[in-house]
This record gives sequence, structure tokens and C-alpha cells, in this order.
Amino acid sequence: MKLSTKLIGSFSIVVLFMGGIGLTASYFNNAVKDQVTFESEKAIQEVTLAGELGLQLFKSLTRTQYLLEDSYRESLSMDYSRSNRTKEVQIAEIDKALGEFEKSLEELRTLVKSNQQNIFEPAADSSKVLSLLESLEKKYKNYSALLTQFQNISTKNYQDRKEFFTVTIEPYFRSNLLPDIDQLRNHIQQTHQQQIAGLNSQLDRVGYILVIATGIALIVAVVLSLFIYRSIANPIAKIADAAQSVGQGNLQNRIDYNSNDELGQLSSTFDQMAENLSRTTVSRDYVDSIIEAMADLLVVTDKNLNITRVNSAVSEILGYTEEELLDKTIDTLFNEIPDETFKERHTDNNKTYTGELIGKNENVIPVNISRGKISGQDRKDEGYVFVASDISSEKKAQQKISESLREKEVLLAEIHHRVKNNLAVISGLLQMQMWESENENAKSALQQSHLRVQSIALVHEKLYQSESLSYIQFDRYLLDLLQTIADIYIGDESDIDINSNLNALTLNVNQAIPCALLINELVINAFKYAFENIDEGTINIEVQKDGQQVLVKVSDNGHGFAKNDELGENPSLGLELVDTLVEQLNGELKLYNRDGAHIEFRFTPEGVSNTT
Repeated sequence: MKLSTKLIGSFSIVVLFMGGIGLTASYFNNAVKDQVTFESEKAIQEVTLAGELGLQLFKSLTRTQYLLEDSYRESLSMDYSRSNRTKEVQIAEIDKALGEFEKSLEELRTLVKSNQQNIFEPAADSSKVLSLLESLEKKYKNYSALLTQFQNISTKNYQDRKEFFTVTIEPYFRSNLLPDIDQLRNHIQQTHQQQIAGLNSQLDRVGYILVIATGIALIVAVVLSLFIYRSIANPIAKIADAAQSVGQGNLQNRIDYNSNDELGQLSSTFDQMAENLSRTTVSRDYVDSIIEAMADLLVVTDKNLNITRVNSAVSEILGYTEEELLDKTIDTLFNEIPDETFKERHTDNNKTYTGELIGKNENVIPVNISRGKISGQDRKDEGYVFVASDISSEKKAQQKISESLREKEVLLAEIHHRVKNNLAVISGLLQMQMWESENENAKSALQQSHLRVQSIALVHEKLYQSESLSYIQFDRYLLDLLQTIADIYIGDESDIDINSNLNALTLNVNQAIPCALLINELVINAFKYAFENIDEGTINIEVQKDGQQVLVKVSDNGHGFAKNDELGENPSLGLELVDTLVEQLNGELKLYNRDGAHIEFRFTPEGVSNTT
């Protein structure tokens, strides 16, 4: 029998057994659930109807009492009733309440007689409830007759009516009808509770049976597993022993296992392999030819790290002959090597280390070194194999690349420094022109241009001072920029504050400059226009990470936008510049008024991973 047939057959038996138990458990659980639901709904309906019986009787008694009160008012020659209803209407409502009582009584009797088939418990005995209903119905008829008799008493005889109501009707109602209704309701509740408790008890018994059946299924599964395990594990153990023997060099060992399954086929294949190996073993000369053909340096040592063999590459590169190196320690060849390579417990055979070999003429050669173990028949370490690859050309290339990078970094730093200096000269010229100008509009324009140039110069200054020449810490740069603007615009006569909430953010130079110009433009516009004729105010600047984007908010509590500016009709030069810079950032811009002007723009940072 094939292994697949054994496994599939055993698995199918266990699945069918467990599936049958599961289906049986599901059937009984659903049956109990349906029966409990039915009993609960029936109990609710019966209790509700029993309550309706009492409610309707109370209504009839209350309406009768209203008639009595109307008789009292009539005896006093009062021309109104308690509810401004005529005697006929009151009697009709009493009859309606009695009719509802009879209807609820009949519904309750029908409901009590109805039963759902129960596979666990016999149907509850409804004779007691029916007997209580019959008794209640008889007393109700007497009560109805008393009400009719009360209504036939003349309304002018108020004392007779009152005496009949207080002595006959009300005592009869409280001593006969109410106790029966309470008894009926309590008996219904107790009956259904007992029925549900019986269902739970039966379900527990069924659960115990299912647990036992499950235990039997598990025992069967364990027995089948042991059978399958032995039919597979024993042949595998034989094959493993034979493979170990062949691995130790005993090519005459064979597996004594005959079967038609896959393991039998594997045994036959293994025996054929051992037979072929015994006829075609690899020769030592073949292995030596491979070792000598290696371009990398190969050194074989014993377990004490004394050299026992080297290939021809060692002699060609280092200048030593094999005889000069035999029985020398391995560290004779190395000028520099990690200590882990020589440790006896070193187990990472796949790891490569960087070190230096020293030749006979004391020439130093950088190499990549790896180490492997040589194990004997008893699995003990007999020695080690060291393979070293010459990486002199790679080292020279890396050195040239490093020197080139350093030269470029120095050159780029110098460029940033000179750009910053040139921008500082332009900024100074603009400032001198501003001092000489007497036109206020010209001064304002020159001052704005001065700040724009200074914001760009500050970017290059930060780049020059940072380790990276392509990225700046934008939040720190922005604090310096805001301080520069505040020094120019905040004077003694105004009380305008700048509040900033800046998350840690790194930007490349292509985005830092337009973003800085944007914020510079928005803050200057706020100083110039938001607080005209206002001595106090606040400008808020927020820079936050919003998912993968950067969100910048500039707001003030000043006058806000004029209508045309907010809607984008005939925008000012400042807003046109803002729109242009946002497009340069591939961002989105929003302008709106909310207790002052609010400007938001967002864009996606490029080339860096930013953290908030």
C-alpha cells in the first residue's frame, strides 16, 4: 500500500468520525436552541396575556368607579362628570374592557394548548393552567354579573350604588380575581422555568455522551497515527543508518527493506546509488587539481591552526613555497584579521571577513577571508580551510571613489558658501537702497525683496554648516527665518507675536527654498496688511507631517482677506507669487477667512524620510 493511500485513508476515517460527532452535536444544539426559544417566547406571551387579563379587569373596575363618582356629582346637582363623558360612554368602555379580557382569556387558553415537539422532554402538563383559566373564567362571569347589576341601580340612588360597589364589587375583585390572576402568572413562569431547566439537564447529558464519543475518536486517531508512524519511521530509520554508513565511507552497506510503497522505491534507489559510488569514487588527484586551479588563496590547517597544505595561488601571490609554510601557524600569513576567525567555537562558515595578508617580501595584500571546518568520521573537527580573495583592485577603486566624493563635497560646500556670500551682498545692496529711498512704497518693496534674498541665503548658509550638502533641517532653519522677520517688523509701538509649532522636518534644497519663500511671503503679508490700524495681534505658523505629506498653516487674527483676494479674482502680486511657489512644490493651496486670514498648503517631500 502506498504512503499516500495510508495517509489519505487514515485521515478520511478520522475526519468522518469527527465530522459525525460534530454534526450530531450541531443537531442537538440547534434542537435545544429552538426548543428554548419556543419556550421563552411562549412564556413571554403567556405572562403578557396574564398581565393583560389583570389590566382589563382593573380598567373595568376603574370605569365602574367613574360611574359611581358621576352618581355622586349627580346627587349634588352637578352637571359635569369626571371625564366629561356620558353614562352611556362609560358603560361602553366597561364593556370594551370586559370584551378585551374575554379575548385575552381565549388567546391565553389557545396558547397554553399549543406545544412544540420536544426531542428531550415531554410537553409540559397544561392541565393545571387550563384549570386555573376555567376557575378564573367562572369568577369573571360572576364579576361581570355584578357590574351589570351595578349599572341597573338608578343613578339617583348614590348611597345604594356606593354600598354595592364598596361592599360587593371591589371586595370580590380583590379577593377572588386578583389572587387567581397572580396564581396563574406565577404558575406559568414556574412551568416554563422547569421546562427550560429540564432541557438544559438533557443537553448536559448529551454533552457528556459527545465528550465520550470525542475521546473514543481521539483514541482511534492516536492508534491510526501510531500505525502510520511506525510504517513510515522504521524504514526511514533504516535508510538514515545506511546513509550515515555510506557517508563515513562504507559503500558496501545496503538497506534490507522490501516494499511497494515510496519508501521501498527510495531504498532501492539508495542501494543503486551506493553501488554506483562504490564503482566511481572521486580520486585525490581530481580534488587536488581543483584546488590548484583556484585563483583564490587556499590554506588548510589542523585543529590547532597549524598549516598542513596551501595551493599554488599562495606561492604566486605571497612568494612562499609550500615547504616554508608547513607546520607554521596560520597567523604567520596575516598582517590583520578579525579575532573571530581564529576562535575554536567559530560556527558561522558563510560569513566573510576583511583582513590583510603579508607576503614574504612584507608586501601587504587586502583580502576577504572565510573559514570552514573539516570533520572526520566521528564528527570531530580535524582541521580548517581558509579561503582568501585578493581585493587590492577593489580597495584602490574605493579609495579613488572616496577621494572623489570628498573633493565634490568640498567643492559643493564652497559653492554654497559663495552663493550665500553673493546673496548677502545683494541683500546688503537692497538694504542700502532702502535706506536711501524716501518713497514708502519703494522702501516696502525693497524690504520684501531684501527678506526674500535673505531667506534664500539662509538656506545656503544652513547647507554649508550641515553635514549633508543636499538637505537641511527645515524646522531649525524656519526658526531663524522667523526671528529675522520679527526683528525687522516688530517694533516698540506694536505688540504682534509670532507663534510657531514646528515638527522635525528635513527637506532637500529644491523644496526648502520655495517653501521658505512661501512662508516668508505669507508672514510679511500678515505684518503689512493683517493688522493695519491694530496694535496687537498674533501670527501662527504650523508645520506638521500629515501622512506622507507636509502641511503648512499660516494664520493671523487680523482683518482677513478682501473678497477678491480670497476668491482669487484680481489677486495681488504677493498672492500670485504664493500661487507660483505652491505650483513649484506641486502642492495644494487653500485660502479662507476664519477670525482672520488662514492660508494652508501641503506638498509631498522628495528624496528623504521625514519624522514628526
